[in-house]
Amino acid sequence: MNTSINFAGIKMKNPVTVASGTFGYGREYSNFFDLSKLGAIITKGTSIKPRSGNKPPRVCETPSGMLNSIGLQNPGVEYFAENDLPFLKKFDTAIIVNACGSTIEDYIEVCKILDTLDIDGVELNLSCPNVKAGCMAFGSSYEGVKDITSKVRKVLNKPLIVKLTPNVSNIGEIAKGAKDRRS
Repeated sequence: MNTSINFAGIKMKNPVTVASGTFGYGREYSNFFDLSKLGAIITKGTSIKPRSGNKPPRVCETPSGMLNSIGLQNPGVEYFAENDLPFLKKFDTAIIVNACGSTIEDYIEVCKILDTLDIDGVELNLSCPNVKAGCMAFGSSYEGVKDITSKVRKVLNKPLIVKLTPNVSNIGEIAKGAKDRRS
């Protein structure tokens, strides 16, 4: 049975992927699961420079599940390119890198570097409500999403997915900002 799909210009052997931020960079789960069975891996957020993230406590169990506020802790795009990407290339799966930043310039710079790497696509992280600057500030309005997406699109030739914040009142209007990025 052929389960391959083309998702936003990314060819995947099947539609199964992991949500960014939940699977690290793949290495964390590789001893428990064959990563080659996935259609794609969407990495944890990757920024232009390393980020230490929020101070503990960062995870809280609630009666309805779990809340987290990691703060986009990551080793930076250079570390990713030198260490995580070679590891991920060992597996037969598409690689989508979640790009994050605190300023529009940060997003542009990390996407410039990601555009030079052997990856299948980029997920622009405009969703995280747990960082003081960036992400949700850009992703909470049509104008903000359109502005950052169009600027990133000028430096990124790879397929682009925009991860929007769930904390907005009119997600349909905001999603149009990602769609209308070329106008």
